[in-house]
Amino acid sequence: KTLQLAAAGARVTALDISEARLVRLRENLARTGLEATCVTGDALEHQGRYDAILLDAPCSATGTIRRHPDLPHARDGAGFGALIELQAQMLAHAWTLLAPGGRLVFCTCSLLPDEGEVQVEEALASHPDMSVNRAALALPGIDPAWITEEGGLRLRPDFWADLGGLDGFYMACLQKAPKTGE
Repeated sequence: KTLQLAAAGARVTALDISEARLVRLRENLARTGLEATCVTGDALEHQGRYDAILLDAPCSATGTIRRHPDLPHARDGAGFGALIELQAQMLAHAWTLLAPGGRLVFCTCSLLPDEGEVQVEEALASHPDMSVNRAALALPGIDPAWITEEGGLRLRPDFWADLGGLDGFYMACLQKAPKTGE
């Protein structure tokens, strides 16, 4: 995602708690000739002000079940509650880093509504300056049936089954209200 954003011309700060993942990211940036600032750190402690944030939240990875059919046997779901709480905390903190008028894309590779639709519904209820940017999904190739009630995008493995299916995925583009008078 960092490489895609950098290739599109965005000035990117990639934040990850894992230095090992950032080492691999730096190698890929160098290989492709792209640039991004890489920061090792905890997303709950990070400070700054951003016009746009992509929060690719840690999740259950249930959306990868199409490619990993053993997933239900490998995970018993015991840690899902902690992941859901962490997602909510990360979303709330990321919202404080977003500049007025900015956009935050929240996404998970999960099939669980608690890691997608419910997270966004609860965030909307907690932040009066937050709205869903439904126009962000008005793009060619987006089937209107994939758009959820709260305005997110929900992909499932049974979509495009004749083409091999899709991974499960959820995303919503959240818009912060501009400062009064803007």
